Amino acid sequence: MITTITLNPMLDKTVSVEAVRPGKIVRASKVEYVVGGKGVNVSRQLQRLGSDTLATGFAGGEIGALLNRLLDQEGISHGFVRVAGMTREGVTYRDRNNLQTSIFEPPHQVTVSEVEALLSLCRSLTGKSSWMVCSGSSPSPEADEVFREVVVMAHEAGIPSVLDSYGNAFRLALSAVPVLVKPNRDEYEQTFGKKLKTDADFQSALDSLLHIGIAYCVITAGASPFYAATREGMWKVTPPTVKSVNPTGSGDSMVAGLLFGLTHGWDFERCLRFGAAAGAANAGVWEVAASSLEQIEAQEAGVDIVSWK
Repeated sequence: MITTITLNPMLDKTVSVEAVRPGKIVRASKVEYVVGGKGVNVSRQLQRLGSDTLATGFAGGEIGALLNRLLDQEGISHGFVRVAGMTREGVTYRDRNNLQTSIFEPPHQVTVSEVEALLSLCRSLTGKSSWMVCSGSSPSPEADEVFREVVVMAHEAGIPSVLDSYGNAFRLALSAVPVLVKPNRDEYEQTFGKKLKTDADFQSALDSLLHIGIAYCVITAGASPFYAATREGMWKVTPPTVKSVNPTGSGDSMVAGLLFGLTHGWDFERCLRFGAAAGAANAGVWEVAASSLEQIEAQEAGVDIVSWK
């Protein structure tokens, strides 16, 4: 089982309108709800690929209860720790031209006791898990250490871990040396204050991650080529060209694709090809992290991989 931990999930609400008119009353034609959050997206995509997965993290208030119901409806296994604060909501207004305007609420605070409850749950899950996946942001400083603690737990249990985060939670968890890291370019720049513009910039960033002891390093850049490295080599990967409908969750779909390949014993270059195809397949449709195996495989031929070493 692949366990994903999302500290700062969100109810994603999409409101379809003819047009957004500031200062005016606008009637919506449709409203859609889905559970958002990077780890949840990883679990959703893995579930669509037939992998055994469980999503956990924090969920609070009526919005948290709704998240649980929506995950039940999707058939995604979950076990969120209930907290006192209200889980945030994000509203996206989508007009007839697919122009999207999004407003995300601020995260809630979590308490030390709530953090301890989540860590206790994660500790119990390590014995059932093949991977522990730490994804997304921390909602408050009290939770910044969670990902680091989970990576340490994974090491102690002899299972690999994934880190896809940014800021203080990312820096702290890096010190515990997860097996795979996958920040995007903006997240890396925000965390370390270093701009990634050229191939040499990305290579230097990958070298710094390898130096820490990370086995699999990936830094994505949206629809642009992304970069990856192991101790055996480095790759520049150009994703397939697709008409972007909704890129939300493409990085999470890539993480799911990488994990799907690694759990099937593929070499890392093949995992990168499948992961890039998963990200592209996600961007080409409105639904988030819900591509089928056939849809992903259809994109693989469009992936270009160049080895640097």
